[in-house]
This record gives sequence, structure tokens and C-alpha cells, in this order.
Amino acid sequence: MSHTIGVITNPTSGSGRGRRWGREALAALAARGLKVRDLSHGSWSSAYEGAMKARRHLDALVVVGGDGMVHLGAQICGEHKHLPLGVIAAGSGNDAAYSYGLPLLDIEAAADRIYEGLQGDITAVDLGKVTGQGVGEPGDPRYFTCVLSAGLDAAVAAYARTINWPRGPIKYKFATFREVPRFHPYGVKVTADGKRWQGACTLVAVANSTVFGGGLIISPESKINDGFFELVTAEDVSRAGVLKLFPKLKDGSHVKDPRITITRVKEVTITQTPDGAKLPAAFADGELVGAVPLTIKIAPRALRVLGARIP
Repeated sequence: MSHTIGVITNPTSGSGRGRRWGREALAALAARGLKVRDLSHGSWSSAYEGAMKARRHLDALVVVGGDGMVHLGAQICGEHKHLPLGVIAAGSGNDAAYSYGLPLLDIEAAADRIYEGLQGDITAVDLGKVTGQGVGEPGDPRYFTCVLSAGLDAAVAAYARTINWPRGPIKYKFATFREVPRFHPYGVKVTADGKRWQGACTLVAVANSTVFGGGLIISPESKINDGFFELVTAEDVSRAGVLKLFPKLKDGSHVKDPRITITRVKEVTITQTPDGAKLPAAFADGELVGAVPLTIKIAPRALRVLGARIP
């Protein structure tokens, strides 16, 4: 049986190598006997609209690129049990593909996994589901695969998104040094599974997986298919303290810091308070989500991934 798959490529991924990788990915999938429909468009929003119109005619959707492309795929395939997602990880940040145990920067191996998935090798993983009046296009709800950031981590992600060099975790470090001098503790109220906390804080992250920011370890104990988030918060930390704390994300040792709290939850609401500076707009998977107030719920097994190997 021949399967029809929609494919969205990103010519700007991989620091400019995306166009070539996209062509090679399309050829690799076609070489495996799959009917390929190229759904790539000039923008993220137009690709989303085209894929949403086409999805009832597809056996799967495949995205080629980094975390932003997987984030796009999650909007189309999330909570859609008849449309699994395939990933050819070809970006400068591939946290989602890493979390799914998929090949990184290897088109042939990734295409093999997609083919195997279409024969029945499919794994269901959790998604974060974000709602709120501030959620940006493509609208409410917005799904995410790995981590939603709403504190200094979001300000860093916002700047990192604007630069093409350096890549990976070094980009995040570079952005941190740029944003810390501008930082003032944020006024925030967090409600997590009905329990409330309010005050000034530095970092607020809702983790569905262990990594973000191109391989930084935000929550070492997170599992992408356990039906829970880890809410990671840091209390009011000085600028000098931030510069000492953020490098520990490289190996996850920040969790030993007494100013860090990690709580296992299923639902989180984040709102602004007058206790400190205004929260930046939230980011997830390196993509802009929107301004608080936001409610984030776990969507268990909401995304079916072709050929995933969850540890």
C-alpha cells in the first residue's frame, strides 16, 4: 500500500542549509515509494493553512527542519489521532527530535524511521496545550512539544530567535549575556494544580521534556510521555546570580540550587502581578506563544510520532 504524505520544508533552517536539506528530504521520501505532496509555502502561517486544508487527504505529515518546524507540525497533528507526524531533524536546534529519540542531521536515517512508522511503528507523546487571550496565531489552543518559557528564559529565547549565529546552546548563552543587564525580577502569580504562589521571580518554565534552547537541560527528570509537566521556577535572583545559574543548564546541575523549585503538575496558569517587572511574552519550542495570562494543560499522548524511540 502506498502512503500519501504531506511534507513541509524550511529553506531557512540549519543556518541556511535548509533549502538543500529540503530537496534531499523530498527525494529520500519519494525513493521509499511514498506519494509526496510538497506543502511548503513562503511563511509559517501559510504553510499551516495549507497543511490544515490538506490534512484529511494525508496519511501523515512530515516536517523538515528544527524545533520551529516540529512546533508547526504539532499545531496540525496535535489531538488528531488519524494524522501522525514525521520529523526529519535538520535545524540548528533539534530538541524535539532528540526527545523523541529520532536521528539528528541524518536525512536517510530519518526517512527510514518515517517509512517504518507508516508500517505501524508509531509512538504517542504528550503535548502542552496553551490557552489564553494573548495566544498568537495560529490561535487558541497552541500546542508545544518541549518547554514553555515565561520569565527571563523567555526574554533570552526572544532574542535568540532573532540571531542566526552562534548556533545551539552557545546561541542561548550569547542571548543570556545580552539580556541579563536588562533584567529586573518579574511579578508573577502561578497556579499549579490548584495551588497558588505569588511574588518576584526570575525563571518560569513548564517542561514537557528535559531539554530546550538547543540542548540545555531544564528538567532532567521530565519524560515526554508520562502525562505530567515539571514546573521549574527560580525565585528572585540577582543579575550576578543569574550569570552563575544559567550556565548550569548545560548539565542540569541548576536543580541543586536551593533557589530552584521543580514541581510535577498537569495544569499551570501564569499571570502578571504588580510585585515586579512585566513578564515577557511566553515562548515555546523557540516560537512566540503570547502574553500572559496563559493556562497550560498537559495533553496526554496527543501527538503520534513516526518511528520515535522514547528512552
